[in-house]
Amino acid sequence: MLKNSTLALLAVFGVAPLAAAGTINVPADHATIQAAINAAVDGDLIKVAAGIYPENIDTLGKAITIEGAGTKKTEIVGAGSGSVVTIKSGEGAGTVLTKFAIKNGKGTLVSGKLRGGGVYMTGGSDPTLIDCAIGFNTADWGAGLFIDVGSDPLIQDCLISNNVTSATGLGGGMYAAGLPILDANRFAENTATTGFGGGLYTFGTSPQVINGQFDKNLAWYGGGMHAQGGAPVITNNLFEENYVTVNPTNGEGAGLSLVAGSTAWVADNEFRLNDAHSGGGIYTYDASPTIVNNLIHSNKAALGAKGGFGYGGGMSLGKTTGVVELNEIYLNTGALGAGVATRSSTTTLLSGNIIDLNSTIGSGFGGGLYSKDSSPTILGATIAANNAIKGGGVYAIGKSAPAFDTSIIFFNTAGTNKSFFDGTGLMTFGFSDVEAVALGGSSLSIDPHFADAANRNYSLLSTSPVIDAGNFGYSGGPTDVYGNTRVNGGRVDMGAVEF
Repeated sequence: MLKNSTLALLAVFGVAPLAAAGTINVPADHATIQAAINAAVDGDLIKVAAGIYPENIDTLGKAITIEGAGTKKTEIVGAGSGSVVTIKSGEGAGTVLTKFAIKNGKGTLVSGKLRGGGVYMTGGSDPTLIDCAIGFNTADWGAGLFIDVGSDPLIQDCLISNNVTSATGLGGGMYAAGLPILDANRFAENTATTGFGGGLYTFGTSPQVINGQFDKNLAWYGGGMHAQGGAPVITNNLFEENYVTVNPTNGEGAGLSLVAGSTAWVADNEFRLNDAHSGGGIYTYDASPTIVNNLIHSNKAALGAKGGFGYGGGMSLGKTTGVVELNEIYLNTGALGAGVATRSSTTTLLSGNIIDLNSTIGSGFGGGLYSKDSSPTILGATIAANNAIKGGGVYAIGKSAPAFDTSIIFFNTAGTNKSFFDGTGLMTFGFSDVEAVALGGSSLSIDPHFADAANRNYSLLSTSPVIDAGNFGYSGGPTDVYGNTRVNGGRVDMGAVEF
């Protein structure tokens, strides 16, 4: 009786009871996905059978799940102009799109720019996209996906590939101005044509970019990812074989580019086989990031078509503050600073890093570190087995004043100045071990007794003379690059590894 009375009251006041959540099948119940969305109510599941659906859909603000039969079986292919998927009505996490391929979108025209060829997201929408393949779309901004300010979606386990912007485009794979969580996605073979962010472009925001992969993306700046300001969290990703264009010749940041005041957190990533004219692995300019515990290896900073650039095969830091800590930077090549280049008033703290086995190309300077018009602090570092024409370990020029403390510079090779070349007279050393140079004071010039340098093991043998020989006032972190507790024994050891 109570149930019937309640229904009667709802009818009197003109309020219909909520319909039970149901399942709508496409094409069995409705011929198109959009027709099914139009008919759906919150909580419904739209199951889309395998097939190719030539349409452009809008989720209409509904908290529904739209599920395909798999990215290789169910394709939504853009019909004519516009974005393939539009999410613009304040959708929340309960709006779910999963198991689709989204292809051939052209973007939504806003203020003269085509945005979001595959997916266009705006209006404070926070949907969930899981296990989708978003590819072969075009637009000016965000050829694959465009995420507007105020939209904070979860995008997980998606393949974002083969999307292409127009000339001077932003975000071949994705443009993000909102706060997305990007978890376990792969950005592959996207292109920001003569623009920024081949795989991912972020603008003034702080997304989480975690557990992903960026490979074979192309741009002018930021082949894999370009962060324009903001404080993105970039952790546990692989950046591999990303490129910046040959023309213009100053393409920079093949793996990752951080500029315009970015305070990014970059931790536990691997950067390898990326190719730029500066900053093969990572490029920063006018930024203050924290770059910690990454593997940065086998990257290249090649000379441009006219012979310029070539700064920082592993990493190029320009007008940069912040911290670069506990990274292994090895087997990179570049013309000026095969491992790391610091430029343009950079004052970054480089703490606890191993910089080894890097080699300059051509008539290159600074196998491990090249410093021009900058004053980095190098604390608790091991700079070993690098090679250059001049300055095998370190090369400083211009107004540079790099300051070394509690560091080891040993077993580097060069035509001249195998440990370092100081072209400024401003380089300083304290409590450091530097091969073939009589520095005196608190510093040494003696074999540090590495455990197995040939196999990149820079642990110290018990016979090492640099144990307990670092700065009494050491101000580095509580662990070393291998995870050992630091300080052990009352006084810190020289170099990046604590005995």
